[in-house]
Amino acid sequence: MENINNSDNKIEKIEVVEPGSTHTFTAQETDEGQRIDAFISSKFPSYSRSFFEKLIERQLVKINNKIIKKKSILIKPLDTIEITFPETKKKTPEFKKKLKDLDVKIVYENEHFVILNKPAGLMVHTPNPQSTAVTLVDWILENIEQVSNVGLDDRPGIVHRLDKDTTGLIIIPKNNCAHAYISNLFKERKIQKTYLAIVKGHPNKEGEIELDIARNPFDKNKMTHVTTRNIRHIRSKIRQAKTNYKVLEYFDNHALIEAKPVTGRTHQIRVHFSGIKHPLLSDPIYGEKSKIIGRHALHAQKLEFEFEGEKISVSQEPPQDFQDALKLLRNNK
Repeated sequence: MENINNSDNKIEKIEVVEPGSTHTFTAQETDEGQRIDAFISSKFPSYSRSFFEKLIERQLVKINNKIIKKKSILIKPLDTIEITFPETKKKTPEFKKKLKDLDVKIVYENEHFVILNKPAGLMVHTPNPQSTAVTLVDWILENIEQVSNVGLDDRPGIVHRLDKDTTGLIIIPKNNCAHAYISNLFKERKIQKTYLAIVKGHPNKEGEIELDIARNPFDKNKMTHVTTRNIRHIRSKIRQAKTNYKVLEYFDNHALIEAKPVTGRTHQIRVHFSGIKHPLLSDPIYGEKSKIIGRHALHAQKLEFEFEGEKISVSQEPPQDFQDALKLLRNNK
């Protein structure tokens, strides 16, 4: 496993932690008064503190042989701290068959991360503990070694998301240091994402959409752009959001656009184009369904960023349903 050095943006080699392994430490006098989550994080520098907070919630951390439930407990000298890393989940043969049938492809891979092409109709991670749907995370755990302990245990390896029916490229770190490194690139907006979308109507040839986004106050499963009319109803956090775009091709009543989100808000592109009265084709949440394509017409086409001094640029053409929709629109010009 690797460790990130933020001072020079380099990843250094450190010890691999095996799933299911248990580690024991004795607190020293210099550790007195330190929070348990901070203490454990210092022992495993390739893992985030939030990862160990999850282990505490799952009762996998003990002090003096007693399970603890609070991350804020302060340790004392000579305390014995025991941490057990979670086992990799075992899948039934039926579940494994479902995973094999998923049309997930590895587009790029190195020792630190992979870039996958996600198909339509596949959720990135489980929306709630009761869900039994197969997800991209399930495929990742089955096919990419060591990812089970990367990031949060309910969504290992996930640093950004694509909506269930959005196709295209997604980055999956293979170790916790790459997870921290890539998360930081997203936070600093150093990863450029390019999407292809088909929208209704004819937006301006190019433009910049700056509309704040918040949770829809009347439907928790939707987002909304903030207006003077709805702001008094909004109770969730309002986030600034910006999307740059240009039109690649006009059709009769639609347009193919290239969108580059500067920020990364939930449903951002869908909400922004709906907000300027040009919703995505066949978006049942922010527009309306269409017979032209059976899902919202959005594809994550390109990722560009720098990783340890190397320029990474990966592209993926849209799937057949998107291309068929374009063909139909061109024929109807």
